[in-house]
Amino acid sequence: MLKKVSAIKVRQNLGEVMNEVALKSDEYIVERAGKPLVAIIPIEKYLSMKRERDEFFRMYEALQTGAAGGDEESIDRDIKEAVKAARR
Repeated sequence: MLKKVSAIKVRQNLGEVMNEVALKSDEYIVERAGKPLVAIIPIEKYLSMKRERDEFFRMYEALQTGAAGGDEESIDRDIKEAVKAARR
């Protein structure tokens, strides 16, 4: 469940927030002066997002390396395929 909380409340209840995130997979948006500042998410979700991001950049780099001398159409097609794969 996504919850919004002030930075002061998080500071006062950090242990409780950590337990809710770790045990219930709750997610928090921490706000300061009513503006979103950071998110607290379960470590599994963070690691999954990081793996997906890393894979996207690996594919992007491979496309750049292989694109030298390629035609614009095939480059665009390869980039679209990489973006699709990264979104899955």
